[in-house]
Amino acid sequence: MVHARIRKRAGIFIDGTNFYFMQRHILNKKVDLHKFVDFFRKDYDIYNTFFYLSYREGDEKQESFIKLLAFSGITVIKKPIKHLKDGSYKGNLDVDIAIDMILTKDNYDVAVLCSGDSDFEKLVWTLRSFGKEIVCVSTRESSSVELINACDKFIDLAEIMPYVELQEKTD
Repeated sequence: MVHARIRKRAGIFIDGTNFYFMQRHILNKKVDLHKFVDFFRKDYDIYNTFFYLSYREGDEKQESFIKLLAFSGITVIKKPIKHLKDGSYKGNLDVDIAIDMILTKDNYDVAVLCSGDSDFEKLVWTLRSFGKEIVCVSTRESSSVELINACDKFIDLAEIMPYVELQEKTD
């Protein structure tokens, strides 16, 4: 009798600001989000992919990007960037990511967290107490030791770039 291997279900949670920073300032390459999701699809059934984005209101390029993600099946959670009194900008969605990961925990076995922020350490330990496996995808340069230590597995985005890199179209 042949036993079929039951595939685990995964939810992918992408911290858009962190992801953008890694691509722009560390890798100097862009990730093709379709290829990125497909990279995990070979090992898991993907329950959903969530992309958390701080955006500038009225920015047509960002609005176009948001539409591209949404029409490709990626759930976009967005908040406008706030301009603070000191002149800086803030658009943090870490709490949104944490709440969504907890509220949807019954829909996945594995959470793929695309961020290197140490803020997520307690979240990871909490989800692991519910029997969830947590995979951190980030770069060594932008990942906290605390987060890497808490996760079940760490994937360096630099090492998977050959599989997920956006190929610029040439005419």
